[in-house]
Amino acid sequence: MTSLVSAAPAAVAADVLLSQGKPTTESASGGANYAPRNAVDGNAATRWASKSNTDPAWIRVDLGASANISRVRLQWDLSCAKAYRVETSENDSSWTSVYNTTDGKGGVEDLTVAGRGRYVRVFGTTRCRTGTSYGYSLQEFQVFGNSGPVDGEPPSAPTDLVASDVKSDSAKLTWSPSTDNIAVTSYEIYNLGQFVKSVPATPTSTVMTGLKPNVTYGFYVNAKDAAGNISQASNTAEFKTPPAQDDPIPPTAPKNLRSPSQTANSVTLNWDASTDNVGVTRYEVYSGGAKVGDSTSTSATIGGLKANTEYRFTVKAFDAVGNASPASNELTARTKSGGDQVGAVTQIATDNDVPWGLAFLPNGDGIYSRRDAQDIVKITPAGVKTTLGKVPGVSGTNGEGGLLGIELSPTFASDGLIYVYHTASGDNRIVRAKIEGNALTGWTTLLTGIPRNKFHNGGRLRFGADGKLYAGTGDGQNGNNAQNKQNLGGKVLRLNPDGTPPSDNPFFSEGGNARYVWTYGHRNVQGLAVDSQGRMWQAELGNSNMDEINLLQKGGNFGWPSCEGTSGSCGGFVAPKKTFSVGSASPSGLAIVNDVLFLAALRGERLYRMQISGSSVGTTTSHFQGTYGRLRTPEPAPDGSLWVTTSNGDKDSTAGNSNTKLLKVALN
Repeated sequence: MTSLVSAAPAAVAADVLLSQGKPTTESASGGANYAPRNAVDGNAATRWASKSNTDPAWIRVDLGASANISRVRLQWDLSCAKAYRVETSENDSSWTSVYNTTDGKGGVEDLTVAGRGRYVRVFGTTRCRTGTSYGYSLQEFQVFGNSGPVDGEPPSAPTDLVASDVKSDSAKLTWSPSTDNIAVTSYEIYNLGQFVKSVPATPTSTVMTGLKPNVTYGFYVNAKDAAGNISQASNTAEFKTPPAQDDPIPPTAPKNLRSPSQTANSVTLNWDASTDNVGVTRYEVYSGGAKVGDSTSTSATIGGLKANTEYRFTVKAFDAVGNASPASNELTARTKSGGDQVGAVTQIATDNDVPWGLAFLPNGDGIYSRRDAQDIVKITPAGVKTTLGKVPGVSGTNGEGGLLGIELSPTFASDGLIYVYHTASGDNRIVRAKIEGNALTGWTTLLTGIPRNKFHNGGRLRFGADGKLYAGTGDGQNGNNAQNKQNLGGKVLRLNPDGTPPSDNPFFSEGGNARYVWTYGHRNVQGLAVDSQGRMWQAELGNSNMDEINLLQKGGNFGWPSCEGTSGSCGGFVAPKKTFSVGSASPSGLAIVNDVLFLAALRGERLYRMQISGSSVGTTTSHFQGTYGRLRTPEPAPDGSLWVTTSNGDKDSTAGNSNTKLLKVALN
């Protein structure tokens, strides 16, 4: 093993120009004088041009043999690409993005990339110049690399990450270097699962700017080599930025708390704004001494209440430092008779671990997986628990890996089979066992090799109307995995109940892992649910812009990492049916009851109700904002209610340190 600061061994082939004079093709011709071969002839006086006024458009070069691609040099004419991606492929059909931008500069763009393939193409989605007489125009398209062996070995995990010089808007991160069989080329910085930036291999430190005051951060680092292999994550450096200024003065108490409307299971509250020497940032609503909601405005709707019942409320204001105001006046409000669409909430039980997967036995009892405790628990509707057993081979990631999704066989009454998705020491995998009485027996491994990392492990399982098992996976913190159909990460997979790939899967003929792929181009699949037409819906965590609700299409490419929601280079990809800002959602589980979608939000701390309208998402309402904290998994119960698990204290792999609940939500 060599240190990241060492030069690559002499045995590694030097990078050379691979593309010159090689065969080329294009998506649409701009004319006989602008043939694609002009872009690989070494003469900047000649050029390739696409058909005018066409988006998207692409030019592709065949290198003649598989190669490691390290650099792509694009010399544009005036008609350049503002948004485009560079992709590689071994077979001219399955493409992996190695570079994408929405801010192309034109001129000469010398791009450092990491990938492998026989074919390389530039795929433009937005032109620098618009109008009927303009297409894309490249004077030279040069691909550099070498034909050496595939480097499949990722770097070791960075270690000893520490934060220092923490200020209200910045902090310095320093870590010990990773090692790699060739060389580390860069490090990727994440904050609690969200990619922040990439930095060079040296020095092993960086200053994080643009932080917000009085906010808790949890940064970690992954190493990357020239082949695009990603290491496992470093330890997490957690810290809270100090306030921007010394502010000992709390806001004034909210005044004139009132209730303009009530329903059977909710109360709407309004109040007059508080004042503060700097500024009020949020309000919290309390009832019976417990927090029951939050808001950034001067109103809130508190749901989950019992019908025809009297409740007392107060409100407090908070500033950016966390100073709390005195309570408002106390208000008494009574709910009406009847029942709401999303009705009263009853607590079934509590748990000190993370209830991740949830399913129901034929007799109406629930079973759920405990992510960090790594066991499966049966629970009656009255809250009586029985531990069925520990799942063998589960490994945490000090993040969001562990014991994840569970699903029962559609023929459970006769075969007793339970399917489990879990993180192991080197991957994520799908296993199967039988529930016999109050025990789990006969563990069988069905599929291995799903990439794992600290975050982005996916984990949801759902049987489809076709009797096949669908599994949502994460990209393992390597976006290129999502576009590589031979990699199981960033996909929705489809399996026969015995774990074999169905022969009617869309990429079965490509062999290998592609046989299991149903859809691809996903970042981190967290929810799967089936509607009355047998269609599979999916919830997906975005990075920093948009979370997604998708309606899956056989063989569909949903765009990650080029496209996040509707942001980025999204031409040619399947569009989401609905998007949310990551601050208002960060979705987890997804359920369908009577063709209504119910989405649990982690960061958004609420439950979304979305009416399915044809192939679209119609009316959307938000419930329980801030009432129960982070919500993890909703699941329809046999009695027509919806069970929901919370997920508070879930950012490590330590068992027994969470504060969670299992809730029953009445649906009317």
